[in-house]
Amino acid sequence: MKTRISMRAVAWTGFAMIFLGTAAQAVTMKVQPSSIYQYGSGSGVYLGHTVAASTNINRLTAGGSFRASCMSLLTGDITGERTLPGASLLGGVQLYVTIPEQLPALRNMPGFESVSRGQRIECSYRWTAFAREGTYTIGTPGTSMPVGGGEIYDSGTISFSMRKPGTSTGGDDACIP
Repeated sequence: MKTRISMRAVAWTGFAMIFLGTAAQAVTMKVQPSSIYQYGSGSGVYLGHTVAASTNINRLTAGGSFRASCMSLLTGDITGERTLPGASLLGGVQLYVTIPEQLPALRNMPGFESVSRGQRIECSYRWTAFAREGTYTIGTPGTSMPVGGGEIYDSGTISFSMRKPGTSTGGDDACIP
C-alpha cells in the first residue's frame, strides 16, 4: 500500500515544526517569597510565596511547596503545598499561585511553647516552585515532533529567627507571659 503525501502537507509540517517548535517552548516562571518573620513573641510565623508562570501553549500547571523548621529539638515543622492547572482555548496561559492559598499566611510553629524563656532559635523557610506546560505532537505520517512540554523548577531558603521573651527578673526582660 502506497501513501501519497502532498508537498503542501510537507511544507505546512515543516513550517509548524520550525515556528511552533521554538516558540511553543516558552514557559517562564518567577517566584516571589513573602517576608518571613515571627508574629510578636508567640508561636506565629508569617510565611508563603507566590509563583507567577506563563506560556504560549494552551495548558499550564504551576505550584510549589514549603517547609519551615527551626534548629530545635522542641519544635516541629510547618509544611504546605499547592498546585493549580490553567487552560485556554487558543493558547497563552498565565497563572499566579500563592502557597499557601491565602497570603500573608500566619501559621503556628509546633512546639514553640516548649522553648525556654529568653531563648532565640534559628529557623529556615525552604520553598520549591515549578511550572509545566502541555505537550503536543505535530507532523505528517513518518515525520513528527513534540511541541511544548517545557518545565521550570526553582527552590530557595530564607533564614529567620524566633525569640521567646525572658522572665521579668532575667536579663532579657519581657512583660508578655
